Amino acid sequence: MLKSNIYSIFVFVIGLCFAYLISFQLTQKEKQFQHQNLKIESQAIKHNLQIKLQGDAAQILLTINRWRNIDDINQYWLSDTDKLKKINPFIEGIKFFPLTDYKKFKLPSNDIINSELESDRKRQLRNRSHLPLDAEKLNSSHVYSGRMNHTYATQKTFNLQFPVLIESKIVAYVEVSMNIDKLLRHKIDTFQITKPFSLSEDGMTIFSSLPKNMHIDDIFDKFDLTIYDRTWKLTIWSSITPRDKELFLIFTVLISFLAALTVKLLSLYYLMQNNIKEKEEELKRIDDEFKHSEAKLIQSNKLASLGEIAAGVAHEINQPLQVICIHTEMCQNNLLHENYHLVEKSFKAIVNQVDRIEKIVKQVGSFGRDTELDNYKEEKTSSIFDNVMAIIINQYKQDGVELRQVIPPSLPALFCNKIQIEQVLINLLINAKDSVETSRNKIVFMKAHVQKNNLYIQISDTGCGIDPTKINEIFTPFYTTKPLGKGTGLGLSISYSIIHQHKGDIKVTSEIGKGTVFTVRLPLL
Repeated sequence: MLKSNIYSIFVFVIGLCFAYLISFQLTQKEKQFQHQNLKIESQAIKHNLQIKLQGDAAQILLTINRWRNIDDINQYWLSDTDKLKKINPFIEGIKFFPLTDYKKFKLPSNDIINSELESDRKRQLRNRSHLPLDAEKLNSSHVYSGRMNHTYATQKTFNLQFPVLIESKIVAYVEVSMNIDKLLRHKIDTFQITKPFSLSEDGMTIFSSLPKNMHIDDIFDKFDLTIYDRTWKLTIWSSITPRDKELFLIFTVLISFLAALTVKLLSLYYLMQNNIKEKEEELKRIDDEFKHSEAKLIQSNKLASLGEIAAGVAHEINQPLQVICIHTEMCQNNLLHENYHLVEKSFKAIVNQVDRIEKIVKQVGSFGRDTELDNYKEEKTSSIFDNVMAIIINQYKQDGVELRQVIPPSLPALFCNKIQIEQVLINLLINAKDSVETSRNKIVFMKAHVQKNNLYIQISDTGCGIDPTKINEIFTPFYTTKPLGKGTGLGLSISYSIIHQHKGDIKVTSEIGKGTVFTVRLPLL
């Protein structure tokens, strides 16, 4: 009996130790997993906030760069600032801080930062001592930031500061106050940010979204968030409660050493399998959603392209309609005068024009339909170019742009999604047409040739060219140099994705004042 008790105690102690070790290991792994999730979520929050503020800054810079002289500032200040506030609901206010004689600027007194008192003026300059006064010392982004300001009891604003350059000299700074509280609340309400987090700067809390039941000792991590030249501290908490180690120990202690070992190993194995399966299903779901969203973007881009060329299509249809109207009147007159042989001739002409309209409608309808479920198949290359020309040529004619083609008649077939390749070419041709609108020679070239079992399609223009510092950004989603309302910023991004899905690539070269060349490479069968 004594030996049995000793063995029982021994097994119990061993089982307790083993259960404790397993529980500790699982808890540590779970914490490690949650910390990894926190790191991923922090990157998402940082990227989300940086992209938003950089996009807002870019919009503001575009407006400021329109001001070529002081008269422009005086003339457009009210309209431009009102437009920015309407476009961006997170802008609390826009102020003008002059560095030269403020009397030159005919702006509302509430919009200009200036004081007649020398002490106040020195204080204003001291608060902005980080701003360069020499244009040669400006940073690459031309955007600076100031300390956080309190607006309401719990809300704070973040100041973005932009230099105003007149004849390569800094004459003033435009200060835009962004309501960070309102911006982040919007991100949370639209589920762009889902984890509890807080932002602070120099020990002062900027924003906090912690639930009432959140414990301060729950799993959390801290990261640095840099917005232009300011660094904030991002603290993010896990929304998952860690495993209760004590309950696990109570359960495992009640079973024998071997049973505990077996159950624990099996549970660990099945837990890993379930996690892998769930992750695979989650990845598959995310991949399916991504493909579906990408297809919708492609479809939206096609419809946007159709909108741009709609006037040309309408003009193309209007011509046969006029012919039909003329021959209809001729039929009526010939019937009255019993010239039946002429009536038959008019009917044939009407039928020919109806066939012409039907062909135009089919071409446009085929391009505009949703191709998400289309399969890849062998397509005649000449047919792709013919369809593209039929859709785009009238828009070129209406805008007075000459389209020169060098397309060999005997190009080999492509294994592709025909509608998507047509969409890429139409996107590039529309961009080329838009780029030469202000050029003296409005000419666009489209060439094709075969080299080393690849089809190369080159579309070039004689436009103004692309800034070398921006050429690496043109394939970024929503990046556009077109005026507001004319471009979606999706055309080149979608074209890039389509070409890479076809195992090809798309490259661009450009020279300011001479034009841009896009080269598409597609593998042949």
